[in-house]
Amino acid sequence: MPSNTTKIALAIVAAGVIIAIAIYFTNRQKAPTIEPSPIPTAVTQELGTIPSPSPSPASTPSPSVSDETAIKMALAQKLGVDVSTLDFSVNQKADKVAKGNVKEKTSEVGGGYWLAAKTDSGWVIVYDGQSTPTCSQIELYDFPTSMIPECLNSSGNVVQR
Repeated sequence: MPSNTTKIALAIVAAGVIIAIAIYFTNRQKAPTIEPSPIPTAVTQELGTIPSPSPSPASTPSPSVSDETAIKMALAQKLGVDVSTLDFSVNQKADKVAKGNVKEKTSEVGGGYWLAAKTDSGWVIVYDGQSTPTCSQIELYDFPTSMIPECLNSSGNVVQR
């Protein structure tokens, strides 16, 4: 026959188990009820005149990721390097033209800047280097003078745009 001490110990353990079970079931959350969403019905609406969107202000918008990625890939291809080796930034971007800086991560030499234009076939690098681009390089694209204030004419002289 068990002693009184053993009976008390067993009673305490049993009470602890009962309390733990009660706490578990009290704190258990009910599964959320998912309400079905109503089935949309077709609505016929007569279309009137749709207003044209207003033009956006002439600022330097941040390029979209896809534009930035496409420019970086075009630049890596032109330079003949892997895209992951480039430190690359976009400083200015207008509708279909952009300007920024580039440097190879492993190069001891400072980098240069680039000019890019968006064509029907995608972004092309118009110029990359450290000097002033030639006027013939940029004349086919609509670079604003705020982005490229001067260029070199066919004689190599600086021309204000």
